[in-house]
Amino acid sequence: MTPPPSLAGRLIGPIGAAAVLAYAVFAAVQIQVLNPLATMPGYTLQEIHAAVVQRESADTMGWGLMSVALVIGPVIGLIVAVLGVRGRLHAGTVLMIMLGLLSLGSPGYLVASFPAGMTLADTFMVGGADHAPWAIILHAVSTLSILALAGFSIARAARTPRATRG
Repeated sequence: MTPPPSLAGRLIGPIGAAAVLAYAVFAAVQIQVLNPLATMPGYTLQEIHAAVVQRESADTMGWGLMSVALVIGPVIGLIVAVLGVRGRLHAGTVLMIMLGLLSLGSPGYLVASFPAGMTLADTFMVGGADHAPWAIILHAVSTLSILALAGFSIARAARTPRATRG
């Protein structure tokens, strides 16, 4: 029989899962709305998509890859949150997993945004990199999460008695 989860155990999971979901949603908005508008100032989103369709190529704005790449983190976050709320995972473990998911958000964003960036580049003869400045928020969150995860891991290891480490 598992002990009932602590207050921290009941809060960290849902808050972490919400943070991971918010990251994924913001990444999708950055990829499909903010970056295309910044790439082609003066164009509407409808005009940008019409130009992409007119090319009659296999290129798309990468909805499939983007959806798959960005849904993985929230699904894992939801599973971990449920396990944390039910007391199956220790609050510290849940926190470390959520920080790990946020840390992996930056490379996930790069994978998810590649097709859309290349489609914009090919359609409008511009660079395929981000033109909107908002992706820096995603990268900053991932960087801070890596630092927090490292700090938490070091602190946790320092608290663990030597006899139980081996």
